[in-house]
Amino acid sequence: MGVKSTYGTVSRVGLVAYGSSLDQIGPFAANVADAALLLEVIGGHDPGDSTSLNRPAPDVSKHLDDGVDGLRVGVISELMGEGIAPEVVARIRAAAQALEAAGAIVEEVSIPSISACLSAYYIVAPAEASSNLSRYDGVRYGNRVEAANVTDMMTATRTQGFGDEVKRRIMLGTYALSAGYYDAFYGKAQKVRRLVSDDFRAAFARFDILVSPTSPTVAFPIGSRVAAPLALYMRDLCPIPVNLAGLPALSIPCGLSNGLPVGFQLRCRKNRVRELGGRLGLVDFLKV
Repeated sequence: MGVKSTYGTVSRVGLVAYGSSLDQIGPFAANVADAALLLEVIGGHDPGDSTSLNRPAPDVSKHLDDGVDGLRVGVISELMGEGIAPEVVARIRAAAQALEAAGAIVEEVSIPSISACLSAYYIVAPAEASSNLSRYDGVRYGNRVEAANVTDMMTATRTQGFGDEVKRRIMLGTYALSAGYYDAFYGKAQKVRRLVSDDFRAAFARFDILVSPTSPTVAFPIGSRVAAPLALYMRDLCPIPVNLAGLPALSIPCGLSNGLPVGFQLRCRKNRVRELGGRLGLVDFLKV
């Protein structure tokens, strides 16, 4: 299982920057208790990171036995239909029913802006990557390939140092930030980001936790999507909204499909990760 805390909870010092407004660090662990403990260890304010929240690490562990009785759970309807494998939807609904059987109040909820999240993310993230990775030029950072002149050296360095997918994202981001296209692409993507945050805020007025699949499908063979990058990007449909909104989320296994685990993703309000870790000493009965 894995936890993605509220943006700014864990210091990004030492992290190789990809998308600075999106990058978050969180634990992977074998169970909820271990993840809670690790988040408490790595979380907290760091004056060396300008985006670090000026607050102590969340006290998640002491809430692990709180239970889910009375918890208001919203199942995101946009992430339970088209584009999501039927067997994944079935496992998520079974997990939601398990929560309901344990005392939670489970209902459907709509987050309308989710339909625009993929497009917005694949403008914002590559744009920030283009800016962040420009420093890896063979002079200031990273690998260096010697050549006859500075221009050839930088070209050879970046050609050798970055893989095809990284180059693709750098080019997408550079285009989105270029003169004449900034407002049409990057500016609009940031407006979508605001809509996403507003939609989640409205949903959290009714619900404590919002749930969906972690991924539209179970894991696929390594390299099987290399020739179809757009199809690969579609696999990001479920986790991207919380990245854009800077929300905390937790993914736990909730059963198998074709012998592979299905991820159950839970989200809560900013700075309320204890509602996830705390109310989720429930991992045992989610093995449905």
